Amino acid sequence: MTTTSEFHKAWLLHRRSYKERSVIAEFLVEGHGRIAMVVRGVRQSRSRYSSLLQPFHQLMLRWKGRGELKTLIDLEPDRHEFLSGERLYCGFYINELLMRSMIPGQHVDGVTDLYQNTLSYLNRSSPLEPLLRQFELDLLKLCGYAPSLDWDVANGVPLIDGVLYRFEPEHGLVPTDEHIGHSEKRFCYTAELLKALASGDFSNPDFYPGFKRFTRQAMRPLIGERPLQSRMLFANRTRSLSEG
Repeated sequence: MTTTSEFHKAWLLHRRSYKERSVIAEFLVEGHGRIAMVVRGVRQSRSRYSSLLQPFHQLMLRWKGRGELKTLIDLEPDRHEFLSGERLYCGFYINELLMRSMIPGQHVDGVTDLYQNTLSYLNRSSPLEPLLRQFELDLLKLCGYAPSLDWDVANGVPLIDGVLYRFEPEHGLVPTDEHIGHSEKRFCYTAELLKALASGDFSNPDFYPGFKRFTRQAMRPLIGERPLQSRMLFANRTRSLSEG
């Protein structure tokens, strides 16, 4: 059995009950990617790990095991991040994206830096829409799924202002017929919007709905079609607040 001799920086992405007193915790570990670990006895009232095993806190940990499922052997606090309100739900969304986009044991260069920086910005007064869209685009790029946002793949030329483009995830951007039906327009985007997204220009709030539609469409090949739990939680919260 392999035991790590050094502590590694990590963040909890998800946890679920395991047997009577333990949990299986999914961590994002610097230099190792996503790792699932059994944390024994954490559901007991006297467990010293119960208060540490919280999302968004930066941890230091060691583990043992050769298979896909490891066993946590030591856990220490490093830095706490406290999110609330909308920012808490955004944090859950980011964690779920990482769970869905990374297979266990897969190390993706740059993901831990991206996650750490995004959490730091979530804890500030930074606008949420640009922060989430940039995270999605950066994650797509790091995972090798980033589409070209400034190129017409059908004609091999840069995008032309005033033209509407359809996004085909397996191919790229292609110009649309000017008589395209209304139902198909939700998968189409103006050249101006796409160029703004490509350059990271989030100065026009009118583009925000289109940015969100595009990144959701672009994320599907990476995370699959199954609905995200974090989106449903946020939608339920928003509905409850409006009804209250």
